[in-house]
Amino acid sequence: QPQQKDYDDLCGLLDLNEKTLLENLRNRFKQEKIYTYVGSILIVINPFKFLPIYNPKYVKMYDNHQLGKLEPHIYAVADVAYHAMLQRKKNQCIVISGESGSGKTQSTNFLIHHLTA
Repeated sequence: QPQQKDYDDLCGLLDLNEKTLLENLRNRFKQEKIYTYVGSILIVINPFKFLPIYNPKYVKMYDNHQLGKLEPHIYAVADVAYHAMLQRKKNQCIVISGESGSGKTQSTNFLIHHLTA
C-alpha cells in the first residue's frame, strides 16, 4: 500500500474525521514529526525522548516567520505570540493543555527558551 501523504496542518486533510486525523498524526509521529497544526493550534505528541530540534539553529530558523511557512514547531508558536505582542502592544497568551505526563512542562520550557533567545 502506498505511503500516505502526511499533512503538517490537519485542515489540509481532504476527509477530516477521527480515523484520518489519527492516521495522519501516527504517520508524522513515526517520522519523528511530533508537531502538527490545526490552523493556528499546535498539537504535540510527546516522544518521551530528546529530539535534536531545540538548538540555536531552530531558534534562528523560526524567528519572525508566519505559522505554516515552515514545519510546525513550538518555536513558531512562541515567535508568533512575541511578534503579535510587539506589533499590537498588547499582552498575548499561549494555552498549554494536556493529560498528566503529556509534556506540558517541557513544552513550556521550550517556549520560554525561544522567547528568551
